Amino acid sequence: MEEQVLLTINHMSKSFDSEEVIKDISLSVKRGEVVSIIGPSGSGKSTLLRCATMLEKMDRGDLIYLGEPAAWEEGGKCVYAPKAKLREIHKNFGLVFQNFNLFPHYSVMKNIIDAPMTVEKISKAEATERAEKLLAQLGLSDKADAYPYQLSGGQQQRVSIARALALQPKILFFDEPTSALDPELTGEVLKVIKELAKEHMTMIIVTHEMQFARELSDRIIFMEQGIIQAEGTPEEIFHSDNERVREFIGKFQA
Repeated sequence: MEEQVLLTINHMSKSFDSEEVIKDISLSVKRGEVVSIIGPSGSGKSTLLRCATMLEKMDRGDLIYLGEPAAWEEGGKCVYAPKAKLREIHKNFGLVFQNFNLFPHYSVMKNIIDAPMTVEKISKAEATERAEKLLAQLGLSDKADAYPYQLSGGQQQRVSIARALALQPKILFFDEPTSALDPELTGEVLKVIKELAKEHMTMIIVTHEMQFARELSDRIIFMEQGIIQAEGTPEEIFHSDNERVREFIGKFQA
């Protein structure tokens, strides 16, 4: 059976003011695949994620989830599907931010059950049952009634992963999920992501954690100056002939 393509991006471009941050990027992601995106700061990695999750509008290109077009090019500019259609497409993915983005005035439980009740219109009982399972899976069962300020950074990030998973997405995007954490707390978040990979969760991860990307990814994309400079298996990327890729990875392995 052919693997299902969950996400297709064709010729994506995005400029802010007159600066082109994403230049003609195309990629596709199959079900169960873990794709890491690496590259220097300012290379367009986070903008790529923000365009893929429709937090930013592309200037040009196509964005397709499970064969359903969310955006396409028409007459030299990008046109988006109607709002109702986009709401349906949105259910296919979740996004975990680098700075957690939890609601400070909501308990951990309310942070997690709010979206399923609002978006999926499921009952509070069902949402709570789903949240309890996720909290147990992420080692946070005792934190259901806590508020974000009472948690460590690592715990907050695990709650934001639980919140994204509560909507049962087919793809999970991570935008540098450990960059706001100190090294001690980074490990606990990376462990959760590794567990998700074992369960064949489809993930696209922007990361600076080279060893983690090497261990976990099916494919690594190296971005610089708004384009994909190199793409391949961890083995291919970490033993690349591309001088720029070697130089970048070398800095992390020194």
